[in-house]
Parts: sequence; structure tokens; C-alpha cells
Amino acid sequence: MAQAHVAFLAETSRCLAQSLDYESTLRTVAGMALPFLGSWCIVDVVEPDGSMRRIAIVHPDPRMQALVAGLMESWPPDHEDELGAPKAVRSRQVEVIPCVDDEMLVAVARDEENLRTLRALGIGSVIVIPLMARGSVLGALTLVSSDEGRQYGPADLVLAEDLGARCALAIDNARLHRDARSSGALAAKMNQRLVIASIREQELAERAQELADDARTLAAEAQEANRAKSQFLSTMSHEIRTPLNAIIGFTSLIDLEIAGPLTPLQCQYVARIRASSAHLLKLIEDVLDLAKVEAGRMQVRRERARAEAAMSAAVGLVEPQAGAAGITIDYREGSTCCYLGDEDRVRQILVNLLANAVKFTERGGRVTVTCGTARDPDAEARHLSRDTPWVFIRVADTGMGIGPEMRESVFAAFVQTEQGLTRRKDGTGLGLTISRELARCMDGDLTLQSELGRGSAFTLWLPAAS
Repeated sequence: MAQAHVAFLAETSRCLAQSLDYESTLRTVAGMALPFLGSWCIVDVVEPDGSMRRIAIVHPDPRMQALVAGLMESWPPDHEDELGAPKAVRSRQVEVIPCVDDEMLVAVARDEENLRTLRALGIGSVIVIPLMARGSVLGALTLVSSDEGRQYGPADLVLAEDLGARCALAIDNARLHRDARSSGALAAKMNQRLVIASIREQELAERAQELADDARTLAAEAQEANRAKSQFLSTMSHEIRTPLNAIIGFTSLIDLEIAGPLTPLQCQYVARIRASSAHLLKLIEDVLDLAKVEAGRMQVRRERARAEAAMSAAVGLVEPQAGAAGITIDYREGSTCCYLGDEDRVRQILVNLLANAVKFTERGGRVTVTCGTARDPDAEARHLSRDTPWVFIRVADTGMGIGPEMRESVFAAFVQTEQGLTRRKDGTGLGLTISRELARCMDGDLTLQSELGRGSAFTLWLPAAS
């Protein structure tokens, strides 16, 4: 008998080693155990989430197989069962029931139909072997004697424990192989993704390099176009200004009546020629200044100067124009503020701001010029640093105001608040553009605060001098 058991275990080991599909192999082993243990056999496994699943029930009597097949669906293992495989899995101890009585069957049955099936199968004694490997419970092997009068002995228990150990080893090996294959497949998939990502990264790097090369080419082309434009504007301004100066000079000679007296009508014509020539000369100077700014050739001084000097000179130049338009310029002398900058350019900025204020203020309105110092400039002065005191010169008017949609675009070249053929105010739209660029060349800025219908306030910010 001992030789038969040894041969049985050897054949069992061979079957378990032949396949890594442990479920089908365990079903085969369960069938092999029947002749030696004279029983029907149940195999349960523990899933990774802790639940139990029944994978095989084999009965030695072929006539009972239909009943056994029904138990696979109607009698699943419950982890909380107090008898059988669930109890052995929880305790990790071999469970031996020498004699199963009807009371036990009633306790483990799920319903009346299940109880009738268990009674019909015939149950003697029971051995439940927990399948353990590397400290984990992988399932349970349940052996049930089919003869109600037969009880398992010590030799049967030893054989059952040896069989359980071999089955547990087979389950563990199969799961390790499955996990290794899953890890390998995952690693291969991740490696494939890394390769694809590397290829895409290389493609993006090449594309970024192409875009950078294109950007450098476009920047060089734009720089060359800007240089050519500036050169053209400079040349044309010079060529236009030469004959224009001659026109202004001869107009002055005619006005002095050197060639003979003028009639009143001729005096009006000469005055119009002089005014138009002066206006044209101002436009040419604006275009030339814009060309210098865009080309980076605008030269400004950074010297200590009094704000009042530039303010007084600018007000004096624009006051006749304001008086003719019926507009009051409110300016108080006596400011002691000093800035670092170019006094000529500051006066040019203030003349532009005052002329615009007068131009867009209705008769009877008022233009106010104020000066002061501040540690924190307006929020709109984003071009300024925040760690130095500033001198501000503000030109405010009671004119038409500027809408929110135009507050940034008024600083763009050739833009005016009135557009189209019906606009009433003349000019090129370069004054504010040049003024802000000049302010920034002196490390300052020019900001705007306005409300439509209630006037505007332009503020020139310059670094304060000690």
C-alpha cells in the first residue's frame, strides 16, 4: 500500500509539473486521488482580493456526476462558513471531521435543494487541507469519503497533507509565472511607449529647431526690412525737408514785402502757405523720429533737469492755440521736482500731450497740468521698475475721453480716436506713439486714464533726480 501511495504522489508531481494551467491540472489531480482515498474531492482557490472560488468537484461514482455538477453553481464557498474549506483557510489548520451527521449538512446547505443533493451524495468523514505556499493560503483541498461508514485514518491524513503541499506548490508556481508574464508584457508595453515617446520627443525637438531657425530667419528679414524702411524714411524726409525749408524761407521774404507790398488777400495767402508748411514740416519730423525709434537710433540724454522748465516752455508754445480754441490751460508755476532725462525730449512730449488735449476738448473746456513725485507709479506703467522714486507730469482735459477699446491702440502708429473720411481733427496719429517711445528711451513711461465723455489724463513718468 505504501508503494502505491508513493507511486500516486510521484504521478501527481509529474502531472502538476507538466502544465502551468493549475486549474485544469488540479481537476486532473482531484480525479487521480479518488481511487486512493476512496472519496469525492473538492478544490477551492483564494483569489487575490480574498474571495474564494470553487474550481472542481469530482465524485468516484459516474452516476453522481450530474448531482456534483449542480453543486458547482448552488454551493459556492462562503468565507464566513463555519465548516469546510472556508474555516481551514481562515485558521490555516488541517480540519478533520471523523463523522458528518445530518445536522452538519443542514448547517452548510444553502437551501433545501442543496441539502437534498448533499444527502444524496452520501458523506462519511471529511479532511480539509489548506493549500499554503510562502506563508500565504492559496486555497483548500477537501476530501469526502463517499461511504457513510468509512472514516479516514492517520495514513489517509498523511497522504492528503502530502498531496495538498504538492498542489499548493503547483498553484504558487503557476501564479508566479502568470505574474512574471504580466510584468513582462507590462514592461514591454511601457518600453514601447517609451520608444514612441522618445521618437515623438525627437520629432518635437527637430520641429522646435526648425521653428527656431524660421524665427531667426524671419527676425533677420524683419530687421533688414525695418532698416530699409528707416533708411527710406530718413532719406525721403531729408529730400522733402530741403525744398520745404526753401518754401518757408521764401514765404518769410514775401511776408516781409522785400519784393514789394502785398494786398490784404495776398497776406492771407502767405499766412496759409506758412501755416501749411509748418504743419508739413511737423509731420516730416514726426515720421523721422518714428523711424529713429524703430531703428534703435534715437539718442536721448540722461541729465538732471527741472520739470517746471519743460512744463513752462510747453505751455507757452501751446497756449496761443488753446486761447484761439477758447480753452483754458490751468498751470501753476513753482514746482521743485527734478528728473533724469532729456529736457528737449520731455518738452516735445508735453507739447504733443497739450496739443492733443486742446485738439480734443470742446470750446470752454479746461486743460490742467500738474507735477509731483510718487514711490508707486500707476498700474498701467508696466514698463517701469518699482524700486525707485518717480517724477510725474500729468496733462488732464475735460474733452471727449477715450473708450476702453481704444486705450491701448491710441499709442499705436497712425491711429486716431476719430477714423474715416468724416473725422474733424487733423494729424498723422504719431504723436502719442513717439511720446511713449521717447519716455521709455529715458527709462520712463507714458500712461493713460480716461472715461468716455468725461476727459482723459496722460501721465509722463520719469526717474526722479536726487
